[in-house]
Amino acid sequence: MKLSQAIDVYVRRRQGAGWRFDGQARQLRSFLRQHGDAELRYITAIRVAEFLDGSGVRPSTWNQKRGTLKVFFEYWAVCGQVKTSPVPPNALKCTQDFVPYIFSQPELRRLVEAVPKCQRRSSCVMSAATFRSLLLFLYGTGMRVGEALRLRLMDVNLELSMVTVRGTKFYKSRLVPLGRDVRELVQQHLELPARQNQHDRFLFQTKSANPIRLRVLDKSFVRLRRLARVERHDQSSFQPRVHDLRHSFAVHRVTEWYRQNADVQRLLPALSTYLGHVDLKSTQRYLTMTPELLEQANRRFERYVWGGANEKR
Repeated sequence: MKLSQAIDVYVRRRQGAGWRFDGQARQLRSFLRQHGDAELRYITAIRVAEFLDGSGVRPSTWNQKRGTLKVFFEYWAVCGQVKTSPVPPNALKCTQDFVPYIFSQPELRRLVEAVPKCQRRSSCVMSAATFRSLLLFLYGTGMRVGEALRLRLMDVNLELSMVTVRGTKFYKSRLVPLGRDVRELVQQHLELPARQNQHDRFLFQTKSANPIRLRVLDKSFVRLRRLARVERHDQSSFQPRVHDLRHSFAVHRVTEWYRQNADVQRLLPALSTYLGHVDLKSTQRYLTMTPELLEQANRRFERYVWGGANEKR
């Protein structure tokens, strides 16, 4: 069996079993492009290592690629197409140096203000109005980028101020309530000229009424970030990403709860459910400790300590 045929069959079967499998499919086809369409049983450990090592590949990426190929070759070993897997038996030990970027309110304003300049080229597939709406929607809802890009008009109920997110990261659907500002944003977005508003159309469309691809959004955001002069000044090698709007939403929400003297411990499970997380541990990874959040948490702690002390007196 040829590698190309094995990949096609394998991807179809995984997706047919209910897996989205988009990222793994891209990795397998990347391996095909680098290796060439050889017989599956003749693929060697050396060629697999060349693909895994790549150029400037981080340990976490190396492990992701290895995991994809490992399961792929184990599948075909069970099917009798290969005798042994050419994938290295051990994963790399790696430390996590990634810290999400939390946009400040002035940075968010600069990003929004720079959108017209960012999208002024005729070659841009997204209009400036759509890009602006998408950015504000992502920050206003905390939704995953892929979830927002897959939304269709049938998923939006403005009368109930509700959006249905289907087929999420964990293959479950959920309802996301819209605040007043976000609801008005979506209403204005749907009134944009040249939009095709058929029921099954995507909420966020290109100028030609096609879905917006993630790579297009990522590339546009890099250009926007540079125009708005939004960049990291810490030791991290990662620059702010469009996905960091979701992290910023979570941190800003908790910070505001502290300001309002709300019961944060009681509200955190609600935030976890709203974000579509399976547990609180996943939500905790989103709560990067910013100076503002730390200040609010310290104030809460001081009120707790001194308030208790006053009561004892």
